[in-house]
Amino acid sequence: MSEMPEPTQTLYILDGTAMLFRSYFGKFRKTNPDGVEVGAVMGMTMYTAKFIKTVKPQYLAAVFDAGRLTFRNEIDPQYKANRGEPPDDLIPQFGLAPEAMTALGIRHFSMKGYEADDLMATLATRMESQGFQTVLAATDKDLLQCIRPGVWCMDMKTFGLIGPNEVMTKYGVRPDQMIDLQSLVGDSTDNISGVRGIGSKGASRLLTELGSLDEIYNQLSEVATLPIRGAKSLAQKLSDGRSDAAHARRLVTLKKDVPSPDVMNLHPTDLRYGGANKNGLPFFDRMGFHGPWRALHQLGQT
Repeated sequence: MSEMPEPTQTLYILDGTAMLFRSYFGKFRKTNPDGVEVGAVMGMTMYTAKFIKTVKPQYLAAVFDAGRLTFRNEIDPQYKANRGEPPDDLIPQFGLAPEAMTALGIRHFSMKGYEADDLMATLATRMESQGFQTVLAATDKDLLQCIRPGVWCMDMKTFGLIGPNEVMTKYGVRPDQMIDLQSLVGDSTDNISGVRGIGSKGASRLLTELGSLDEIYNQLSEVATLPIRGAKSLAQKLSDGRSDAAHARRLVTLKKDVPSPDVMNLHPTDLRYGGANKNGLPFFDRMGFHGPWRALHQLGQT
């Protein structure tokens, strides 16, 4: 894994929505004193406490989705249409999860029409302009396109940093080529088709040889002569799927300029993490669990 940046100069951003879903499908189950299912929120807060205990961030934020529909659904109504409705007992927890972050002393962000990943990309760009490094603590491979000097991703199982070397090892391309790789391959989890018949190996070879999606199509007549297995077939597939690749690129490219006043007016010091405090206790009383708050209190964070 890549080397850990200096924590006093680094903002860590948690994907709260992803943690909530992971906790729910990880079978965290608990009802609060009113009988409302809050297990996913409990799992999210427990994981957040573990993250803080392990990483000890000086600057910390969280992001959430603000609903299922985003600008990508305006581009393609079938975007993520392959995903079913969220379970009934998870729906009430979408509103509780941001409250949990507030109770833990973590500032959080969301904006209607955009995904949590877009906010992470925008926050990273904003912090970069302020001279701060950023670590995107999330599992979505879409975020790998954000990796550059001063911006890392993080493996949320091991807390190890993911940089250019890790991306190259796993995908065979540089982080700045990830958008083009996904444009060619598509993303079945988000119902994005890409170019029919081109897999990750063929796409990475094409990008290694020609550098970018634009250059692949600028030199389409040369693709058949490249030293790649099945080059002639690839050339025809690329020709047939040109519009699909362009369409996929619009969907997989993260926004780095989400027009959120809360984000655009931020200074890194606004996100300095001061720990959980007693103001969060009423929330934990209402939920019926106090473990995460106690864990942070015992660390001397309050």
